[in-house]
This record gives sequence, C-alpha cells and structure tokens, in this order.
Amino acid sequence: MLFYQFQKGTNPRRVIIYLNEKGIEIPRYELDYAGGEHKSREYLAINPSGRAPTLVTDEGVPITDSAAIVEYLEELYPDPPMMGTDIISRSQIRSLERLGTDLVVRSQLWLWNVTQSFPAKEASPSPEVANKLFEYVTEILDVLETTIGDNEFVAGNMPTVADCTVFSIFQTCRERFDLPFGSAHPRLDVWYKKFRQRPSTDY
Repeated sequence: MLFYQFQKGTNPRRVIIYLNEKGIEIPRYELDYAGGEHKSREYLAINPSGRAPTLVTDEGVPITDSAAIVEYLEELYPDPPMMGTDIISRSQIRSLERLGTDLVVRSQLWLWNVTQSFPAKEASPSPEVANKLFEYVTEILDVLETTIGDNEFVAGNMPTVADCTVFSIFQTCRERFDLPFGSAHPRLDVWYKKFRQRPSTDY
C-alpha cells in the first residue's frame, strides 16, 4: 500500500489521525502541493480529481475518498474498533461521521471566503458570503454540541472515526488559519482541547 497525503490538508488529516490512533504503519508519500504535484500528470493518472488523499492498495487499486479509505482500513485492521462494535453503535458512529463530513464541506466553503488563502477556489472572497455560509456551519456545530453532551469523545467514551473527521476541520481552522472555530460551543471547545493533547493529532 501507499498513502498519498498532504499533511496539513483537512481530508488527509482525518486519515492521518485515524492511522495514528490505530497504530497502523503504511508507507506514505507527501505531495508537494506548493509545487503543484497534486495536479501533475503522474498523480492525475492515480487520482483524476487532483486532490489528496489517495490510498493505493496492495492490488494497485486507488481509493480516492478519505472516508472510504478509513472504512477500507477499518476492515483490514478491525482492532481496536473505531467504527463501533455492533449494529447500533456502528450506525450511530456513521451518522456522526457523516455529519462531520458535512461540516468539513460547509466549513471549507466558508474558509474560501473568510480568508485570502484559496485563490484557485475563490478568486474574490466575500465577507457577505462567508457570513451566510457560517450560518450553515453553525447549524452542524449546534447539533454536535448537543450530541456530545458530557462524553469525552464525539460518539461516546472511546475515540472513533467521528472524532478524526470533526477534529480535522477544527484543527485546520484553529491552527492553520488562527480562527476561533467552535469557540462559541463550550462542550466542543473542551473536546477539541483535550483531543489535541493526543499524540495522534500532532503535525
């Protein structure tokens, strides 16, 4: 296997943190995003979207979606379980993980407009658009704030793939762009600060 990553990218980070939490060691290749390697002919032949991450399996099959990569690896390496241990817990964790994926998508659109860092995605960032988009971001943060309750982790008392997904966008916003993402949600704020202390989250 070979995992193509951009270490600071939100979607690659959900896989990287998952790998670290599980203790899975696979070869990794860091794409030179600044140099445009993700848009090179060689990489586009592997992943036509020109995005990270990609996992090339031992059979030579590229998996080009971060959630699908995590599910594939979870089937290969089921212990310790991070997607539940029975039909109910798996459904609950998947629901929260997919909510986290929606949060990532909405937040990335917001980042394109609230920062000047994505000219290829948004050449003319708009504060008005950013404010509107953040309303949709807040909708999900509100749900997660309620759902997490007094749990230590997003889906209960053990780390799961839901933590990896939600944490990745929090880390992007807070550490890469110094934005107070989720700071108005006290339970999520506590969760983030505690999860950030885990070795799996280090860059």
